[in-house]
Amino acid sequence: MKTEMEFLQQTSDRFKEGFDRILKAVGQLDDRQMWVRPSTESNSAGIILQHLIGNLNQWICAGLGGAQFKRNRPEEFKDDPHASKDEILQKFMKLGSSIGDVISHLNPETLHMPVHIHGADLTVMSALYKAVTHFEFHEGQILYLAKLLLNERYQVIWGPQRRRRSL
Repeated sequence: MKTEMEFLQQTSDRFKEGFDRILKAVGQLDDRQMWVRPSTESNSAGIILQHLIGNLNQWICAGLGGAQFKRNRPEEFKDDPHASKDEILQKFMKLGSSIGDVISHLNPETLHMPVHIHGADLTVMSALYKAVTHFEFHEGQILYLAKLLLNERYQVIWGPQRRRRSL
C-alpha cells in the first residue's frame, strides 16, 4: 500500500507543480498573445489550455471522479479570440482544484481496478499516468510558446544556475 500512496502523492504533486508553472507562464501573456499560433499547423496557448480543460475533465474529473462532463473535443481546437485570458485561466484553476480533490479522494486500494475512459480499458493507475504525462507534454508546449512570444521579457520560472565565466 505504501507504493500506491506514494504514486498518488507524486501524481498530485506533478499536477500541482505543472498547474503552477502554466499559470505563471500564461500570466505573462496578454489576451492577444494567448491566441498567437506559431504556424497554421501549431496551436496557441489558448487552444492548448482549452484542450487540457476538456481532456483532464474527461479523464480525471469524470472518468475517475464521477463528475458529469460532456466533452466536445473539436471545439477545444478552435481559435476563440473572444475568450479572455482571465476566463480561460479561471476554468483552468477550477480544473486544478477539481483534479486535486479527485486524487485526494482516491483510495490507494482502487489503483489496480479497471476503468473505461475515452474508449480505452485501463486501470485507475494507468489512467492517472496517461493523464499526467499528457498534461506535462502540453505544459512544455505552453511554456515554450510563452518564451517565444516574450523573448527577453519572459520571466523564468525555473532554470539551472548559470555559471559566470571568468576572463
